[in-house]
Amino acid sequence: MLFLAVFCGFLAEYQLEHVIEHNKEKEYMRSMVEDLAQDTTAINIANTAILAHDKDLDSLLDLLESPISKNKDDLKKLYELHYYNMGSEAALFTQRTISQLKNAGGLRLVRHQNVADSITLYDTKLQYLNAIVKSYDESTTDMGKEGYAIFDNQYMRHDFESESISLLTYNAAIIRHYAN
Repeated sequence: MLFLAVFCGFLAEYQLEHVIEHNKEKEYMRSMVEDLAQDTTAINIANTAILAHDKDLDSLLDLLESPISKNKDDLKKLYELHYYNMGSEAALFTQRTISQLKNAGGLRLVRHQNVADSITLYDTKLQYLNAIVKSYDESTTDMGKEGYAIFDNQYMRHDFESESISLLTYNAAIIRHYAN
């Protein structure tokens, strides 16, 4: 009789543990859906900003490929395009749930292997996108540093408005280096 009572207690505990793990899986999946919605919004915002940034960068490179004019409006346009290309909108991904799943062994709670595989693949893609964002950010930082030899920051502080706007140098080699 005692054996039967202990055995039934063990079964009840096992069933309770199963229910708790199932509820935890549901909680993780709800959180994952929220993270995906936030990531989708961040990607859409960053994509729009990057497309505009690329258009401005093309315009800047087009202006730099031709002989630099000392015309005030042309110089103002160069300054504006340089300024707008010094930064970018990066997508910041929500890794809250993936971190919990990986660090707490939560992936074992996911009953469907294809879902667990998709989460792992998503994590891999996020790491890849983060590397791209980092590279893109480094490129714009380098571009800004190269611009210090050409663009005078005093005009940027005054919204590019000055009667005497000019570049620090009109040296074609320095400008070509900046454009590369």
